[in-house]
Amino acid sequence: MNDTTISNPLDKLPEILKRDLDEYLCSCNCVVKMDIIEAIANGATTLDAVKRQTYAADGNGCCSRQVEELIEHICAP
Repeated sequence: MNDTTISNPLDKLPEILKRDLDEYLCSCNCVVKMDIIEAIANGATTLDAVKRQTYAADGNGCCSRQVEELIEHICAP
C-alpha cells in the first residue's frame, strides 16, 4: 500500500464517474462509490488493496472493472 494520499481525488475523475457517489458501487457488500474513492485516495492503489479496505469486489466480483477504472483515473500522474 502506498503511504501517500491523494488530495481531491474527484478532480481526477471524468464527469461521468463523479455521478452517484452515495450509491452502491458494490451491491454484494453494500459499499458506496465514495468509500472506494476515499480508500484509493488514501493509498489503496490495487484492486486487492481496495478489497482489503472496503470489501468491494469481494463478492462475485461484478464491480471489479469499475473499481479498477477508478484506480486508473485517481492514481494517474
